[in-house]
Amino acid sequence: MNYEKQAAEVLRELGINGLYKGCDFIISGMSFIHENAASYTPVTKILYPEIARQYNTSASCVEKNIRKVIEMIWKDENNREAIEKIFDTCYSSRRPSNLQFLSTLYRHIESREHIRQVYKMLKESVILTCPLSGRQCEVCNEILWMIIHKLY
Repeated sequence: MNYEKQAAEVLRELGINGLYKGCDFIISGMSFIHENAASYTPVTKILYPEIARQYNTSASCVEKNIRKVIEMIWKDENNREAIEKIFDTCYSSRRPSNLQFLSTLYRHIESREHIRQVYKMLKESVILTCPLSGRQCEVCNEILWMIIHKLY
């Protein structure tokens, strides 16, 4: 799975476009977390310096820019629904720390990928019978999968 692509997609859902440096840092952080799942927790000692090295900047710059993107997401009232969907209600009233944001975002991306895999497997194996004709029905299948896809 392409964690960078998935992270960019989720950030767009949260109203953030790729124009902000912090967005690039968050996206890179998702790949790093995936590759180093056991060692990313000390963000100031491992994650920020690694991202800084990639972008030829400082770890404090990485931290500040990630924090700025998170602040922008939480300040935008149009993001309430997306925030609650992705971050649950525990962060609906207060902004998470950088580590909380990054780890929750990573878990959300992992969860979405799992749902996509289950969705794909089910779509290949489940075929509905039309209630009107009693035969296999592609239209009914497509409607069902569109509904399931919207739910997730």
